Amino acid sequence: MVAKGLLFLGLSFVFVNVLMTSCQRLPGCPPDKECVRYMAWGNPEQLEVERQMIADFNRKNPDLYVKLFTVPANSYHQKMVMMLASGTAPDVMRVDMYNFPKLAKRNYFYDLTDLAVRDQDFKESDFFPAAILESKTTGRLLGLNVLGGGHVMYYNKTLMKAADLEDPFVLSQRGEWTFEKFREYAKRITTIEGGKPVRYGYVLPLWPGYVPFVWGFGGDYLSADKKTCLLDQPGAIQGYQFLADLIWKDRCSPTPAQGANGAFTFESGKVGMICEFMGMTPRYRKVIKDFEWDVCPLPVGPKSGTTFVKGNQLVLSRNTQHPEAAWRFIRYLTSEPTEMMLYARIRRAFPSRKSVAYSDEFLHPKEAPYQIGVFTQAIAGARPLPINDRWMEWVNALNSEVDNLIAGRERDAGVAMREATRKINKILAEDPDL
Repeated sequence: MVAKGLLFLGLSFVFVNVLMTSCQRLPGCPPDKECVRYMAWGNPEQLEVERQMIADFNRKNPDLYVKLFTVPANSYHQKMVMMLASGTAPDVMRVDMYNFPKLAKRNYFYDLTDLAVRDQDFKESDFFPAAILESKTTGRLLGLNVLGGGHVMYYNKTLMKAADLEDPFVLSQRGEWTFEKFREYAKRITTIEGGKPVRYGYVLPLWPGYVPFVWGFGGDYLSADKKTCLLDQPGAIQGYQFLADLIWKDRCSPTPAQGANGAFTFESGKVGMICEFMGMTPRYRKVIKDFEWDVCPLPVGPKSGTTFVKGNQLVLSRNTQHPEAAWRFIRYLTSEPTEMMLYARIRRAFPSRKSVAYSDEFLHPKEAPYQIGVFTQAIAGARPLPINDRWMEWVNALNSEVDNLIAGRERDAGVAMREATRKINKILAEDPDL
């Protein structure tokens, strides 16, 4: 009885807390304005940009007041889910695409479709198809895409010249930038002195940077209905074996132990090539002073040369009391002037708007990377990642086997991928609600 009484009191407290939170006015909100809470994460530099944008929006919209609510990246998702489940979530949130399908399935987000239809200035055709596709579930618009883009290759031009290697961007223009050519370059840039590595040709990316190599050999992760894992098929095995061989056979990429503590990073000048998003550009511009660098497309595999696209979504809480005001705010964050500042000038990510991506300011940068069309080419030909509502679970199962392969505990990608497939199929067959 005591336990039940404590449980009742606890639930009652949560209910009262939710009720009070939904009814109270935002602290610091001017009494004559409609107030909107916005939750986001980022490093200090990124959050400062967010604050500047919010201040600009508040100046231009005297009837509204947006207040930023920040949460550290490592606890952001957990905090957001708790607030969504309890009905205390902010009006507007930035959601990583990895988590978007699962949260959308739980009906946590406000359906934006009707707001978009009524907004005469909103046209889906203004945005890249990939940006719109990521924002929809079962044909309904549940978010607006931000901070998106595809993986491209950053490369150290100075090291390329020192190794007497032709520029990979030039090779890509001729259709000669292949997996094998990339492998050759990685081996030739790698330098060992006194038995110790001085520089490496390539550093393996974090997940999902492996995906284009699987696709490049004709492999895939899930079936079209996302109910069956395909990683035990030849193309996927070849892709992962190719990456593992860069470490353990060709010795042109550092082992996890060698790469610990940031010993080999692109900005250090000790790495010839790395695959990353456009979002790394601001950092590289800031810290790289001793060598030339630029970007080129990912190399083309025997079956495909396709990269992937991924972004974040600006969503409204299903329980928001201010849908029209919140819509105005996320429309501002995805407007042409805002995207010009974020993506053409700061280069924080790839624009979701075509007009920004094809603008003179975006296409003619005054500092590296100069081959900016590579980012546009990537987004135009990219495929979406195979993200479903069980994404985080099955990727964790996959990564445990990939870690064994990359760390050298298992040298045969076939063994690793068959075990990963067994684990993933078990997860996909489970009922997540049980």
